Amino acid sequence: MTPRHRRLGLLLAAALALDGCGATTSTEVGVRTSLFGVLEKRGEQQVYEPGGIYFFLPIVNAWNTLPISQQNLVMNAKPSEGDRPIPDDVTFKTKDGNNIYMDVNVMWRIDPKKAGYIVGRIGQSASEISERVVRPISRSAIRDVFNEITSEEYYQVSVKNRVAGKARDQLAAELAPYGILIDMLQVQQHRFDASYQAAIDAQKQAEADVQTLIEQQKNMEVQKKSELEGKRSEWNKQLEDAQGDAGRIRNEADGYYQTKTNEAKAIVATAQAEAEGVRKEAEALGKLGGDAYVKMQVAKQLSQKRIWIVPATNVSTMDVNQMLKFLLSQPKPGAAQ
Repeated sequence: MTPRHRRLGLLLAAALALDGCGATTSTEVGVRTSLFGVLEKRGEQQVYEPGGIYFFLPIVNAWNTLPISQQNLVMNAKPSEGDRPIPDDVTFKTKDGNNIYMDVNVMWRIDPKKAGYIVGRIGQSASEISERVVRPISRSAIRDVFNEITSEEYYQVSVKNRVAGKARDQLAAELAPYGILIDMLQVQQHRFDASYQAAIDAQKQAEADVQTLIEQQKNMEVQKKSELEGKRSEWNKQLEDAQGDAGRIRNEADGYYQTKTNEAKAIVATAQAEAEGVRKEAEALGKLGGDAYVKMQVAKQLSQKRIWIVPATNVSTMDVNQMLKFLLSQPKPGAAQ
């Protein structure tokens, strides 16, 4: 064999060796399928673990890899956010006859144990598996479950979550025989038909207006209560001031009344004492010896007076005893003439 033939043989052997080599990443499994049944039965498959390099006979075997990481089937009304360049949201009809358009994300992955079945019966890539099995079964299961509720129930978060969980369970049960595992079903934005949506928007606006009026009424009640409390506080202050003034005036009046009463009692007592003195003097004058008593009183009064005798041209003598007799002989004031 010439050197040229040797080189050709080595190149052919290297090419055959490379053709019989398969590798998997950490998120892939490998599937080797017997094509001709030379060493094993035709169609026999073997699944290889992630993250390895494997050698097998070329030509008589086929090699495929499948991702086992989580995949997302995004069915959205916006082409820029979904898997298809057209509106792809899920449409279903409620029990009361309204259409709802719903954005959905189905999180799925391949069961590594059934990778051989998937390669032989469904598809050899994630996109083929999604289009052939995951998409049609997901849309059908979601419609079947959500058709059971009404439009009003869809707005109730608890009901919506319960139905979404039921749809997820049903979808998982229907895809399990195909070797597809469902991790989560996310129900996202939704829309109604334009006419029904307009009616809903009008109802929401009316409810918002009513709520606004209720809040305004509550605020007004709070404001009026505050104003009433202010007025009540002002009235209480004025009442307390008036009561204080009335008490002060009453105390002053009581004091003035007591003072005048005491003065009147003193005047009455003085008058009574004077009257009693006069009465006793009158009694004394009416008895024997009254004249002597009068003389004594006149003498007492004269003893307190200074008598000046001014001499004139004719000096004479004044008899005091005669003057007293003269004075005593004068009638008493008020006596009968």
